[in-house]
Amino acid sequence: MAEQQEYSPEQIAAMKKKLASMNPEEIQELVKQQCIFCKIIAGEVPGYTVYEDDKVMAFLDIQPANPGHVIVVPKTHYSVLPQMPDDEVGYLFSVAKQLAGVIFDAVGAEGVSLVQRNGQVAGQIVPHVYIHIIPRTSKDKVKEEWEPLKMSEADFKKVQQTLSTKAKTIKIASPKTRVVEKIVEAPITKGKGGAKKTKPKKKQIKKVKRTP
Repeated sequence: MAEQQEYSPEQIAAMKKKLASMNPEEIQELVKQQCIFCKIIAGEVPGYTVYEDDKVMAFLDIQPANPGHVIVVPKTHYSVLPQMPDDEVGYLFSVAKQLAGVIFDAVGAEGVSLVQRNGQVAGQIVPHVYIHIIPRTSKDKVKEEWEPLKMSEADFKKVQQTLSTKAKTIKIASPKTRVVEKIVEAPITKGKGGAKKTKPKKKQIKKVKRTP
């Protein structure tokens, strides 16, 4: 990553004042203009692209945990995962899933870690949704461990109650369907006097689940 620019206290105060006067859409646009991943997507900054389509791009992390460490990003700018529409999230992870298999085979990994972080405190460095795909070996030095907290039964139940109550507000959209129309020919039958008679064509309608 490029070195962060240092600002004077006066510059920081001026930026805070400007941000305070901006609406959420203006702030999001400002973040997008400064986003290094958006610049890579736009071709303004070079990157080692390994996959690209009209919705996502995947490129090598320039500070890799292991050789073959890839970052997958949506081309549309979203700062954190909860901002993304469900269908775009599904597509992003579908691509990540496929690339995980490709990377696993390509570099001879023994395993693959997929890491997705939201917020600076969670380790998100760039304010743009991204997924790390990290090939793993038994001898690598990648650390994803934490010191387990000691929680009582009452602590667990309190957290469970809070989360389960909030989770009831979640609305998951059902898979959409599309209508497929197909013209089918009715069987040929014999009428009076042995003459062949064909029934009118019928329109057959079938509903199928939409795929991403």
